[in-house]
Amino acid sequence: MKSTRGPLGPSRGKALLSVTMAVLLLSLVVALSPGCGSKNASVPTLDPFKGLDSGLASASGLSSGGFVVDGCLFTTRQGDELEGVLPPVKPQVLSKGNTNVKKVALTIDDGWNADMRILQLLKDSKVKFTAFLIGGRNMVESNPDFVRQIQEAGGEVCSHTWDHYVMRGKDEATVMMEIWKSQGIITDITHRVLPYIRFSGGAYDQPALDWTAREGYWVVNWSASDNDTASGVTVDSQVAALLSGCSNGAILLCHWGGHNTYEVLARAIPEIQKRGFEVTSLSEVMEGTPYVLTEKAYREHNKKK
Repeated sequence: MKSTRGPLGPSRGKALLSVTMAVLLLSLVVALSPGCGSKNASVPTLDPFKGLDSGLASASGLSSGGFVVDGCLFTTRQGDELEGVLPPVKPQVLSKGNTNVKKVALTIDDGWNADMRILQLLKDSKVKFTAFLIGGRNMVESNPDFVRQIQEAGGEVCSHTWDHYVMRGKDEATVMMEIWKSQGIITDITHRVLPYIRFSGGAYDQPALDWTAREGYWVVNWSASDNDTASGVTVDSQVAALLSGCSNGAILLCHWGGHNTYEVLARAIPEIQKRGFEVTSLSEVMEGTPYVLTEKAYREHNKKK
C-alpha cells in the first residue's frame, strides 16, 4: 500500500527538533543538578533555563510551570508566578525522615556571617546538605552568589522565611508574604522549589501551619542540634549532642554563623560516617516517606488551574 504520509516539512521538522532538544535539556538538568535527582555532589554553576524560547519551553512541558524529579520542582516560573504552584499537603511538622534507611540529613540555617570554611569542608567531603536560608535581612536578597556556591558544593536550598519572624500570632497575609517572597528570590537563582520550609526557632501556631500546608509546604524542625546558637558551648559538648541524636532519618541542625560550627562538623561528620550513617540532604532522607513532592500530584494540581 502506498504511504499517505507526506514528507517531513519545515514545521514538523522544527517541532521534532524542539522535542529532541527538550529531552536533551531535561536529561542535562537532572544529570548535572546537585541535591535534587542527582548523585553528583559538586557541579559547575548552571542556569538550565537561560535563553529558553517559548517553543522549547512548550515542547518540554516547562510552559506549564516545570517538572518534578526526585521530589524537586525544576521551574521557569519566578517571583509572584510561583504562588500556588505546589499541591496542598496535610499540615505536618517533620523532625525525622525515613527511619528505614541509615541516613541523616544535615541542615544549616540562616546564612548570616557565614563561615565559608563550612562550605569548603562539605564540598571537599562530598557531603550533600540542605541550607535553610533567610530571603531578606541582607541574606539571599543581598548574597545571590552564596546561594550559587551552596549549589556548587552539592547543597539544596530551602526557605527559612523572608524576615526570620517567629511564626506565632501572625495574620495570613504576613505568613503568605514570608513564604512566597523568600521562595521567589531563592527560585529566581536556583530555578528549583522544594516543598519544605523552616520557621525561626522551629516555632509556629496552628493557623501558620495550616496556611503553609495549603501552599504545599511541610514545616521542618529537627531531631538533634549542635546548640551553636548558645553561648559558652564547647566543641566537645556540641559534637556529643549531634552524635547522641544520630539515628535512622535524623535531621541535624546547625547554623552558618554559629559558635564552633566548622570545628564541630569537621569532627562530627567523619564520626557519624564511621557509625554507618550517610550524611546527606533533607530531600534524600525524605525519600520513601509520604513527605515528597511527586510529578503526579504536581501535574494534577496544575491541571485544575
